[in-house]
Amino acid sequence: MGGLKGKVLHILDLVTLSASSVAPAFSISAAYGSMVLLMGIHATMSVIVSFPFFLFASIILRKLNKVSPNAGASYHWGAKLVGPKYGSFQFWIVSLAYFLSIPPIVIPAGEYTLDLLYRIGLISHQEVASIFLDSMVGIGWVLVATVPLLLGAKPTAKITEAFLTVEIVVLSFFILVGLANLGNHNIEPLSTSIFLDPSFFNGKFLRLAATMVIVATILDGWEIDSYASEEAKKPRQWPGLSGIIGLVSVFMIYLITMPLMAVETPEAALSSSVDPLATWASFVIPDYVWTIDIAVIASTASSLWLTAYILSRVWFSAGREGLLPHWFSSTSVNGSPWITILAITALEILVQLIQLSSSSLQSFFGLVLTSAGAFLLLEFGMDSLTVIYMTIKGKFSYLIGVIAGATATFMFSAVILGIAEAGTAFNIPPLYYVLALMFMLSLGGIFILRSRKLRLIEPDLEE
Repeated sequence: MGGLKGKVLHILDLVTLSASSVAPAFSISAAYGSMVLLMGIHATMSVIVSFPFFLFASIILRKLNKVSPNAGASYHWGAKLVGPKYGSFQFWIVSLAYFLSIPPIVIPAGEYTLDLLYRIGLISHQEVASIFLDSMVGIGWVLVATVPLLLGAKPTAKITEAFLTVEIVVLSFFILVGLANLGNHNIEPLSTSIFLDPSFFNGKFLRLAATMVIVATILDGWEIDSYASEEAKKPRQWPGLSGIIGLVSVFMIYLITMPLMAVETPEAALSSSVDPLATWASFVIPDYVWTIDIAVIASTASSLWLTAYILSRVWFSAGREGLLPHWFSSTSVNGSPWITILAITALEILVQLIQLSSSSLQSFFGLVLTSAGAFLLLEFGMDSLTVIYMTIKGKFSYLIGVIAGATATFMFSAVILGIAEAGTAFNIPPLYYVLALMFMLSLGGIFILRSRKLRLIEPDLEE
């Protein structure tokens, strides 16, 4: 049956994977418009409020990874430390979190590519607006993203490093231009309310909560190093640490870029844009907007294959441990779980084809984006419950238990409060939105029943 190829990823590879998986340029372009739609120019506040709890989550994952480095990460820890039924249900939550994260990457990948082709004069404006073309280009990117995954972990890391370099260089250039023009092209005054508006803790709190569900999709991805732990050179030391470095690095980019966008771009233009980063660039340095498209496309491509990387490792582990058919754990000579990767690719293409039947691309995008955010929050919430359980048993320190308690409270509260507002914001009847989430959640019962087949495997990971 083979297995994943061990001891191939250095800590620099893991940091690259973590930062690129969060994907700052893509995340801003894909999510910031929806965030502004909900909170206006104060959208940065939702990132600032959410960040400490995601930092806590990264500390929790580092602790769990030291206990048991495993490609299954979250669900494996839950099954090992809490119980098989708990871990099996968590497997479904993790699968939903990452699978639903892929369409909100594929859809913009098509849009940004068409936008770049339009800006350099290769297609018409009418073709840019074509949902069919968007889907076809998105499917093209799905197929492209399969290539590094099939090559193995180390080639994936090196290709990602090249794409991340392009993304950071271009994004840094636009940040410097934005800072240089601060005060010259301001649409809104730069004020502390952009970072913290007290009104969102009162009458507008549901708006804040709904935005934080979206923020979950732009503050996640750093945890890829835990899912890559079996392929790391030091599986108990580096995974978790590299995730923290990646998370903090991208948060700093958000903290600079989003306020610049808020004050230098009309709010209506941001909230209605499929690419708010390019919209901002068009106000700051219009002759070079096409270059920001290159950064966003590089970011989107790497985010696409890295999200699939996480999911492929989860399904590989589940195949190895009995939650999925054993052939999910099949690997090639370079340690790539190729059958799992091809299965994910086929399902991604199917979702893109289903998208063609959606009457509103924005509603489809909003439903999938917020659903992915909700399940990502549940994933980190369940990791926190695992740590709380171990703290109560006296296995973990009181301090990590307190951190886990705060994190679990935040994650579950954000889900409950956020879904009450998220559906309405994207023209989806709240009842339909809640029923869709509950239906997806209920399918986890299949894996609870299948938990009797679960046989935990601890790979030999000598450092």
